[in-house]
Amino acid sequence: MAVYTWGFGKAGQLGTGTTNTCHTPQRLTNRNVAGQVSFSQISSGGLYTSCLKDDGQVLSFGCGKHGRLGCGSDGDQLSPSLVKFPQNTRVIQVSCGSWHGAAVSEDGHLFSWGYPRACGVSGINHDPQGILSPIPVPNFTPDRLIGVSCGHNYTLAWTETGRAFSWGCGRHGVLGHGTEEDSQTPKEIEALSVKDVVFMDAGYAHCGAVTKDGAVYMFGKGADGALGLGEKTLNNKLVPAVVNSLSGVDVVEISCSVGEHHGHTLAVTRDAEVFSWGDGYKGKLGTGDQEPRFEPTKVLPSSFQNEAIAHVSSGGIHSSAVSVSGRVFTWGCGSDGRLGHPEGKGHRYLFRSDVPKPVEFFKPNQHVKMVKCSYYHTVALVTEEKSSGRH
Repeated sequence: MAVYTWGFGKAGQLGTGTTNTCHTPQRLTNRNVAGQVSFSQISSGGLYTSCLKDDGQVLSFGCGKHGRLGCGSDGDQLSPSLVKFPQNTRVIQVSCGSWHGAAVSEDGHLFSWGYPRACGVSGINHDPQGILSPIPVPNFTPDRLIGVSCGHNYTLAWTETGRAFSWGCGRHGVLGHGTEEDSQTPKEIEALSVKDVVFMDAGYAHCGAVTKDGAVYMFGKGADGALGLGEKTLNNKLVPAVVNSLSGVDVVEISCSVGEHHGHTLAVTRDAEVFSWGDGYKGKLGTGDQEPRFEPTKVLPSSFQNEAIAHVSSGGIHSSAVSVSGRVFTWGCGSDGRLGHPEGKGHRYLFRSDVPKPVEFFKPNQHVKMVKCSYYHTVALVTEEKSSGRH
């Protein structure tokens, strides 16, 4: 599969070899990726991007401060550079936070790099400016890890047996341990210990977990309504709280916004419907206005042209969704090219869409499989079928 990027390019996070802003998707070409490369997963972080290759290697590009690229230095990279894992490491999942990254290997081990406070490697010698290359997080569970999600300066991880762990900065209660204290090493989230967690997502100041039975548990900053617990429950949640209004709805994925302010959350259900809640700033809830929603609200199927939705992603002030048929929709703030709509060019602060709008750039033989929104840019993973037309 191919990778396309668009949006603000200041630190090189689009991987185009320049710092230009792009209002329409740009493919990572052979010019900036050596040889014929196919990708299987993507992640976007604070002014940088990581892409997982089919062979288990990872490429990163963008801002290198604190070593967040994992490429062995703290310098910016305008084109994809290889993340320096220990020899023979094959990665199956990668995640980008604001200032750090993490990856799960094929054998279930966890690696982390970047801002030391968020990496869970307390006591291991490293450059005080940052961990410049991936190092193993000391084993903290006998169970095999299958997922990791990096937030602003904290990390969530979960195992194949449904156990959930967190570490890093505990501000707002994002670690779910009942306090706002930091944890320098991974610690199990006790409130989720018998919930059979299958998916987690770490945002800037709030996060959540999805269990095997489709329930959603939220924790962290509550002021914006991003926890979905109701207008009368806007306090921070220091331990995971179930979103009761989603009772009976089988959720398979959630995405928590990556901006410090105006928090919001998206969810996609097994029935391919989308729910949104939190601050409606710039129309990023997709409900047709900028009003907040303190409980999950269904985004009208007609807003997605009645297409079934398979995947969602929350940026800081914009959002996206991918349909089962491979179309990508974006909405919210369109400044700096975030939405991928060419008409946004020249309207730095005024352009936005209050409802999902398809990114028309992609051709019928191109099918988007995954999209990831950072604060300033968007990344898509795309399959491209060979055209059967005449030449």
